[in-house]
Amino acid sequence: MSIDEKPSALLRRIYDEEFGFLPTNSSMKPVHVANGMARRLLGRQHDFAPLAQVLRQFVDNQKGGFKEERFPNSLILEEYGDRFEDAFHNSPGDESLTRFRALAKDTLGADDAVFPTQASFTLSHERMVTADISDNGSGELLAGLLTAGREHTTTSAADVFCDFLASDTDPWSTLAWPLLDLLEPREATLSEAMELRAQRRERILAVDEQGELLSPTLRELRARYDQLAKYERDHGSKLTALRRMVLFGVFTIHIHMIRRAHDVSAKAPLPPLLLDMFDGRKRSLRDASAATLQGGFRAIEHLIVHRVTQELTEFATDDPSAFVADLPSEPEWDAVRAEFLAHAGSHSPQEALAEAYWKVGYSSVGPKEVQGFPWNALLALGRRSGFLMPYDNRGRGGKEHKRYGATAEFAEMLVISTVHPDHPVDFDEFLERLRSSYGIVLGGPHDIAAIRANDLRNGNGGTRRSTVSVLESDLRQNMLAFRDLIIDIGFAKAYADGRTVVTTAEVNA
Repeated sequence: MSIDEKPSALLRRIYDEEFGFLPTNSSMKPVHVANGMARRLLGRQHDFAPLAQVLRQFVDNQKGGFKEERFPNSLILEEYGDRFEDAFHNSPGDESLTRFRALAKDTLGADDAVFPTQASFTLSHERMVTADISDNGSGELLAGLLTAGREHTTTSAADVFCDFLASDTDPWSTLAWPLLDLLEPREATLSEAMELRAQRRERILAVDEQGELLSPTLRELRARYDQLAKYERDHGSKLTALRRMVLFGVFTIHIHMIRRAHDVSAKAPLPPLLLDMFDGRKRSLRDASAATLQGGFRAIEHLIVHRVTQELTEFATDDPSAFVADLPSEPEWDAVRAEFLAHAGSHSPQEALAEAYWKVGYSSVGPKEVQGFPWNALLALGRRSGFLMPYDNRGRGGKEHKRYGATAEFAEMLVISTVHPDHPVDFDEFLERLRSSYGIVLGGPHDIAAIRANDLRNGNGGTRRSTVSVLESDLRQNMLAFRDLIIDIGFAKAYADGRTVVTTAEVNA
């Protein structure tokens, strides 16, 4: 750390070094992650303008507050008319072209991430990969995870993902095909900022002599990713497989971030993830699940404050007050002084300085109206991927107050990534695999202590926390509800003796 490094710059560097990307974007979407991952794995990107113009007939006029027809049918036919002619060289009628464009937008721009200036399409083909960097490096992190130690492996998720993107035998690619060969390819070179971030994340993705990732969390996630990919290669359909692999990538980012602190120090928090299977209808489950999510956020904060404290020891160990007094007279440094004084009464001088850097740092990252909390991207991606749900079934709590849940698609992904087709397992063993691989708990007897160690209501730092009050009967019902979901989607069999076996063999038939 340089003595001139401001809190915002320090936090950005710590985010890169510990998480591998900038996790502050509250508008990040799975298509952004998919696009970034594919761009780095393939090493190519394409001109998005022709397809984006076809999809975005109407564009928001931000100043006027209305939609304007930026790319009318007449302009599309003038630019790309030969792409839409029939066998007799007749152009489509206005109504037909409008219907086609609406269908294409709903399909290829399903995440609403296609704009005239940048675009991330619903990815189904390598020619749809663009230069959009809205993933803030998260896609590159996943690409690095899937290729780490690659020379020591025979098959990896990276190969399967790229093979699927090379194929054009799917409805989405067919829909875009008239324009795909107009999307000119070029090498996906790294900008200076992207190159710096890549250098900073090298420690996260370091491997041993056998090509195994040194990070216990990432090593397990890579193994689970490869298992999911092999299943999809052998038994899956292209579009479903791509969707699952992107969903798993988003979930991988989530687990990596909330477990990173424990990777760095065995004494750091290791929060569980309680999946609430009752849509927030049971209050004790709802609160306990939300508390485990908040526990994950606290683990992230714990790591960052720990890193900030380490960085500051070089300059401010002896006399933090004098260090703060000597800071230049600039707005960000003035904010550090104010925060230091605010915390000085309840913290040691070293702790007060670290807290000041932390608060001023995240307040200075990102747009002025959005504080740069490092879990903004986790909330955005989790909401759109189906494992972060509204606080209760009425949607109360806004975008930030969430709990963990499980859709059928998410449950399928969990089974496929942990249960090999040739080796079915008992339900209890399956739950143990979810716990060891991802920290997921459903309510078994061994889960109760981990769940109650989290608290939803009390503060951070050294403040005392009470335990979460959760009914054991609700936890039991929650576990049974998850078992029933696995049975309903065809990945488990229940027998008359009460035994339940989780398997993916059914889908193979």
